[in-house]
Amino acid sequence: MSCDKQDTNKICRYCAESIPAAAKLCPRCRQWLTFFSFRNPIVLFLAWSVPFLAMFGIFTYFAGNIMNPSPYYSAYKDSIRILKSNMNWVETSDGPRLYVTGILTNQSPVAWKDPEFDCRFFNSKGQMIDAANGLASLTVLSGADSAFRVAVKPAVSSNDYRSFKISVSNARNWRTVF
Repeated sequence: MSCDKQDTNKICRYCAESIPAAAKLCPRCRQWLTFFSFRNPIVLFLAWSVPFLAMFGIFTYFAGNIMNPSPYYSAYKDSIRILKSNMNWVETSDGPRLYVTGILTNQSPVAWKDPEFDCRFFNSKGQMIDAANGLASLTVLSGADSAFRVAVKPAVSSNDYRSFKISVSNARNWRTVF
């Protein structure tokens, strides 16, 4: 009789109790034993996570277009040019600051905002002694000029700074929301 019972019974994988072999639902723990059931933990997880991941992907796509809409500055590299620039030292309450000021022009058909500047500073021998990235909160319209100022905390003594090079390394499309 025990051989007969083993042939007609199986063990529930959730509660480890002996149940009829044809059972689709465990009578003790009430778990569905077939894979294609919403009570199956894997199916339940997939039923919740797939729509969530799809919504997350759609949100990420649209948020990316809001945060950084095309066209991108990389397609218009070097379209914002620096016409004139100066290096000025200022003593602030936080210590000495190096201000690079100047005028830039936008030669692209797109307006750009928040340009990022790459500043490199050299000593009297032409050796680079400092480098910094600076941001300017401004918008440069297409075909227009704009003044800028970049503040840099110097790395070495003010006597060592003799010359500098500055360029625009990046900017954001003016339609960017944030």
